[in-house]
Amino acid sequence: LKRRDMWEHTLFVFSSDNGGPMDANNYPLVGAKTNPYEGGVRLASFISGGLLPSSVRGTKQEGYMHLADWYATFCDLAGVSPADVPAAAYGLAP
Repeated sequence: LKRRDMWEHTLFVFSSDNGGPMDANNYPLVGAKTNPYEGGVRLASFISGGLLPSSVRGTKQEGYMHLADWYATFCDLAGVSPADVPAAAYGLAP
């Protein structure tokens, strides 16, 4: 991407699935998929790219988030409204 001068217009998001299966070794975390312990909800993820503000590069987020939290961010970057009028007409949330 850098060689093709695309990096400055890139936001790369990697997010893992939540926790290992019940028979997996999630040590040192307790729990696994389908339960509320860290082994079931904590995961590895990272963000990179030229669109990432320099003020947050190299920082670590310790809080909670859900993949759906990205929707409004992606819509803003794409220059579109997060309101999905056709979906709302059928009673679906944006």
